[in-house]
Amino acid sequence: MSEVVGNGSSRRLSRALAGRLARYREIVEAARNAGKSYVSSDACGRELHVDGTLVRKDMACLGVVGKPHVGYPVAEVLAALDRHVDEQTQRAAVLVGVGNMGTALVTSSTLERHGVHLEAVFDRDGSKIGQTIGRHEVASVDQLETMITDCGAKLGVITVPAESAQEIIDRMARAGIKVIWNFAPIRAQVPAGVRVLNEHLTESVGRLSRYLDEAEHRFEVPAQALS
Repeated sequence: MSEVVGNGSSRRLSRALAGRLARYREIVEAARNAGKSYVSSDACGRELHVDGTLVRKDMACLGVVGKPHVGYPVAEVLAALDRHVDEQTQRAAVLVGVGNMGTALVTSSTLERHGVHLEAVFDRDGSKIGQTIGRHEVASVDQLETMITDCGAKLGVITVPAESAQEIIDRMARAGIKVIWNFAPIRAQVPAGVRVLNEHLTESVGRLSRYLDEAEHRFEVPAQALS
């Protein structure tokens, strides 16, 4: 089954391919920063844990031609990725909650580089409202629905405390948000037609601790071996 649907600027990519394209940028930019002019399909495949054949198919989707036994020109791959972002509809987004996590997302270029345009940021803390973070002036969360309607946002990012998250999710859904990226430690409830991507940082930290324990036990030398 093809991972590209449609032609020209109207094409839609599968979620799997779109995710790989995001990783290609990181890999190829790292190669450029290391002074490399070419990057091989096998090197990309190792980073992505996929076969080099799949990488070559992805590069064909981008329209980049490689050189046998040399690889793909770094500059051309990055230019093709830029064109891909431009061809996809810029996805308008709003973010609620400008604590440490929210501020990091607002000031990072990650969203913009992957075709997500952050239109507005909100908080309910009066001491933060009116402050400028990155290129955004923090608005009152009271304006959330109005500004979602005005900018046509379909993506909402939530970086608020757990006790506030469900209320904000409900308001976003009613205002027309279709996809929510949720960093609050709750199991969000959403109506049909709205999707949620949960980032449970506490669960991730728990998994990291477990992985560390497993790694330490794996390389632990039996006491009798030291005698």
